[in-house]
Formats: sequence, C-alpha cells, structure tokens
Amino acid sequence: MKPEVVHERFARYLKNQDLDGLGSLFDEDAMFVPGPGQQPVYGREDIKEALKPYLASPSTMEVVATTVHQNGDLAMVQPSWRITSESGTVEGKAVEVMRRTNEGDWVYIIDNPYGV
Repeated sequence: MKPEVVHERFARYLKNQDLDGLGSLFDEDAMFVPGPGQQPVYGREDIKEALKPYLASPSTMEVVATTVHQNGDLAMVQPSWRITSESGTVEGKAVEVMRRTNEGDWVYIIDNPYGV
C-alpha cells in the first residue's frame, strides 16, 4: 500500500461527511495545521474538531501527490489539493509526514494542508 492511499480515503470520507473516518487517517499523536496563521492542533480528537468546518456542506476533493519521498515506514508527501463545495472552492499545496502502521495502513503524523 502506498502513502497516497490516505488521499483517496480522505476524499471519500470528506464526500461522505464521515468525521470518524477522517479521524482514522491520523496517528493518535498527530499534528494538524488548520490554516495560515493558526496554531497547530495535536491529537486525533482535537484534529477531528478542527476538521468539522470542512463537513458543514457536501464537498468533493481532488488530490494529486506531486512528490513522495519514502524511507521505510515514513513518507514525506507534497500534494496539491482542491475542495469544492456549495461555499466555493479552496485549494492548496500541502506538506505531510506519514507513517506506515503495523497493519500496513498509512496515517498522518504531520498534516500541513496549506504548507505554511
């Protein structure tokens, strides 16, 4: 399984407005940067809270991993993404660090969706 599978799952969970699914993509102690000028959020439960605004209306997401650097069970990924909803379109270029779990899945350790 490749790290990019996390992007496919994120897009599916976002479309289905599945907050628990989104949360499952993050390590228990992960860090998430909600946006430019905002303080990082730590831990899966707090990250789920920070993701709630993205579920306010049905959305679709397109993600393309522009670079993936994998070293064993760690990966640094730089994707471009676009989320389209009734409110409009938001896009960015992320910087992410992922870890492969003992089960073979990948989870975010650091997710910085705006690359700031």
